[in-house]
Amino acid sequence: MSDRTITELSTIEFTGSLGEAFHAYGKQLTALGERWGVELDIAAVDAEAAMSAMKGHLLLFGLDSKVRARRVAKRLKRARDLAAALAERGEDFPRSYRKHFTPNT
Repeated sequence: MSDRTITELSTIEFTGSLGEAFHAYGKQLTALGERWGVELDIAAVDAEAAMSAMKGHLLLFGLDSKVRARRVAKRLKRARDLAAALAERGEDFPRSYRKHFTPNT
């Protein structure tokens, strides 16, 4: 069975100063989400280009394959948007901890 952990996140332990641990976790989560977003964006463009190059219906001059390629690539673009939301939540995580658990002095 393969190791299915995300090493960037699994190496951060929530011990000691939780503020520092949560900050490090949020930073790594943001970086991971941004990397996934870039990869998914590149994959969407490449997949759409590859599918658009396929021959479509002769009477439609290939326009049907371009439309279908756009629909299929849209799935990857939605995944990219989810990765961007993940990156944004990674930034919010340590802020929320500070807001709710650290005293206002």
